[in-house]
Amino acid sequence: MLEDIKYYFANFDDATNACRTIALWITVALVVAFIASKLYVAIYVKATGKYDGGELAKFNKLFNGAWITVALTAAVCYIITFSTCYFVDVAHDEDVLVPILFYPLLVLAIAIVASAIAIFVKPVKLTKIVSAAAIGGAFIAALVCLIVYYTSGDAIENNGTDVFSNLGLYLSAVFVAAAIVVLAFFVDRTKRPFDTRTITFAAICVALSFALSYVRIFKMPMGGSITFASMLPLMLFAFMFGSRKGVFVGLIYGILQAVQDPMIIHPAQFALDYAVAFAAIGLTGCIRDLGLYKNNMRAQFALGAAIACLFRFISHYFAGVFAFGVWSGYYAGVYNMPALANEYFYSFVYQCMYLIPELLIVLVVSVLVLSSKSFRRQIEIYSDRKEVKSEEITESAKTEEVGEQTSIE
Repeated sequence: MLEDIKYYFANFDDATNACRTIALWITVALVVAFIASKLYVAIYVKATGKYDGGELAKFNKLFNGAWITVALTAAVCYIITFSTCYFVDVAHDEDVLVPILFYPLLVLAIAIVASAIAIFVKPVKLTKIVSAAAIGGAFIAALVCLIVYYTSGDAIENNGTDVFSNLGLYLSAVFVAAAIVVLAFFVDRTKRPFDTRTITFAAICVALSFALSYVRIFKMPMGGSITFASMLPLMLFAFMFGSRKGVFVGLIYGILQAVQDPMIIHPAQFALDYAVAFAAIGLTGCIRDLGLYKNNMRAQFALGAAIACLFRFISHYFAGVFAFGVWSGYYAGVYNMPALANEYFYSFVYQCMYLIPELLIVLVVSVLVLSSKSFRRQIEIYSDRKEVKSEEITESAKTEEVGEQTSIE
């Protein structure tokens, strides 16, 4: 089985794989450059004492803004490049595009992006009403198309769903979604709505996560890919702005994932594998929402990320059992592992093979990122939390926070 793992460290078999390899090394280079420049600045400031508190805060703001611009530029390039690769592969019959699924989801994604831009430019009530109507109409149209595709018989014929599978999919989708929503609203008591600042951060984090989802390190033999910490930006958003907003933004990201890789055979499987699974990432902020481990931001994030991945695992697991369990016998024969013939064990192994490494990568990267005092300070400054800031926040940072909120209001 391990021999069938597809890697992208030096894979130039075709144009798409070559782009993935190049994107992986560009991303690694950018991360190394960011860490090196951050260390250099910290050492230089400490050695020279050139900047006082206020000047240092302004410099850090410019420094972080420059790197965010670089990251977003790379993200846009990745999205354009791999979208082009996808359509080229479809044109050469190397990939499958189901029009009745792809285009309605694409329209829904465009409606979401356009609405976010419109609200950002003109955050008035009329804009929000029009945006909500556009997204709602696009969502209903996409759902109708999905139901039409499912009832046409193609999904049942190609994937073997039956009455038992249908019941399992619907029940698991309802219960997992309800658990995520209840937990998010229970732990997150903030009442602050989506404002310009929140929408800006949400757009940045969704774009970065979406771009990083293309940057694969490995593709596992039974399906699923290990990426370069693609969940991290979304997790950081949920950690900063709370579980409620995190779950909502994760839901939007799940729709974008459905456009990127539309493996859809059933309405409830679509919910489990895309909408619910990625909404679960928003639970990363739950430990911080509860006020636990207040003096240890890394522990707050790590435990929240583990809970988020657990719910994502559960969502994918039920989709694997009831929608794709028919493949268990095939893989049991291919890898001579009779235990895989059981769809419950098959789905467990399937999800573990890529979700556990994904979580480990996120935890390693997050520990490195949150080891920076200035990064933790920025999280505190832009966070929605009203709790008393830790001693790590300097007086200059507090002044910057006041100025930032005043400009937003």
